[in-house]
Amino acid sequence: MRTAEVLSIYHDLKNSKNPNILSKPLNLDILSMNHEKRPNSASVEDAFFGDSGKGSVVAKLNEKLAKKGKVFSLRANGGANAGHEADINGKKIVTHQIPMGVVKEGATAFISRGMVLHPEDVLIEIDHINKSLDTPELPGNLIIDYNTPLALDTHRAYESVLNQETTGGRGSTGRGIAPANMEIYGRTALSVRDLTREDWEKGTREHFRLYQKMVSGFGKELGDIEVYTMASAEKRRVGTEEEFIDRLREARTGIKKYVASNVYDLLNDAWRNNLDIPFTIEHAQGAGIDVFHGIYPDVTAGRTMSRNINDATYNIILPEQIALRAAVMKATYTSSVGIRKLPHKDSEEYRKYQHRIQEDFDEKGRSTGRLRDIYPVPINPVGTYLREAAAYTHLVVTHLDASNPGEEFEVVIGYRDKNTGKERPYSPYQEDLNELEPVTVKFDGWDGKAVKQIRLPKDLQYETRLYLAFLDRTLAPVAMATTGPELGSYISWIKLP
Repeated sequence: MRTAEVLSIYHDLKNSKNPNILSKPLNLDILSMNHEKRPNSASVEDAFFGDSGKGSVVAKLNEKLAKKGKVFSLRANGGANAGHEADINGKKIVTHQIPMGVVKEGATAFISRGMVLHPEDVLIEIDHINKSLDTPELPGNLIIDYNTPLALDTHRAYESVLNQETTGGRGSTGRGIAPANMEIYGRTALSVRDLTREDWEKGTREHFRLYQKMVSGFGKELGDIEVYTMASAEKRRVGTEEEFIDRLREARTGIKKYVASNVYDLLNDAWRNNLDIPFTIEHAQGAGIDVFHGIYPDVTAGRTMSRNINDATYNIILPEQIALRAAVMKATYTSSVGIRKLPHKDSEEYRKYQHRIQEDFDEKGRSTGRLRDIYPVPINPVGTYLREAAAYTHLVVTHLDASNPGEEFEVVIGYRDKNTGKERPYSPYQEDLNELEPVTVKFDGWDGKAVKQIRLPKDLQYETRLYLAFLDRTLAPVAMATTGPELGSYISWIKLP
């Protein structure tokens, strides 16, 4: 959209004084059998760069859809670089590789082939979830597609070496996601299927020796490189070949009971033949760090959008069939962790606002613990570009409680060249963004504490509905908004069970 077009929408809304703006439900029933979409289905991705509360949104949808039947919950992409969080009956659950569906009793949660998997970390994650919920076993049924590629300590070590020698990947989480995906394209990837074969050691040892040769080219010894792991707060050495194999042997034994060779059949039967089975599809990150559409070089190695869900599901689930394709964004700000920098106006007032948000909302990466940068929401041209790239259909707006009455907040509605002043589009390259400055408008804040008690759109404060109407007209219709991490803390404009 052109800056002038967005500005016109802004002024029209500001001048309308319509007391009933965005107070009525949308004409969308994701449960209905009477439309072309697959009923009882929803996908959740990020509208920007991740960290917007997707885990909590998926948990809320699972809780509601479970009233229709036992939920199928699928993780579509990413790996241990993701960090999703939800409040389950007062208990904080953080997942990295495991779909949020495992916390719902009776649900079936799939780790799909669109991901890359660190087997040892998966078992540690399962243990953490069980301890958090005070249960001996996962409430849901976890299934790992045996075609899921592996992301091992070797990949993490190689990524560490690359990041010492180059600058492009220095915003990465250090979880080996890029090297693991490089192997897929290089046709050398190990998979869960390989790990669970009877002769698994042969291929795994060959893999270790290959990475020894690759790392030695940088003058490093593979065994001496320290990598991240969920096994401890401190990094650990990759170790010798035997130590590496011993750890994998133990992880192999532990994950075997979750591994399935018939995921195609399970998904195909449930998606196409049993339309009463609810489906939620959980993505890691969003289009803002997609390898082709994110801000290069601070992008991830996989595809982050619902547009690519068929890759993870053997072409069974097609994006256009999903009833609700929701992108999640924080209401009044955008957070970003890594080395990407968005054009913004720096000021003492802005830095105070940034600090308040970081402190009040624990804005740290759930995988790395790194402090997130806080920016005004880049509605246009970043948001509008990413919406076209991802082709999501609706928004879920989180953190409505992050606003304060009397505290204005900015949103970006355009970019212009620092030197010429001419309007410029979003270009997914950091070098290009460095030459731009933002055009912004301001919205009035609302009482974030009071909003936590609201459950119906019509009861939202006028300032909140006005801003959501702006998002509705510039990005996508607002389907839901969350007012806190608890399962019941949301407002819906669509029909749910």
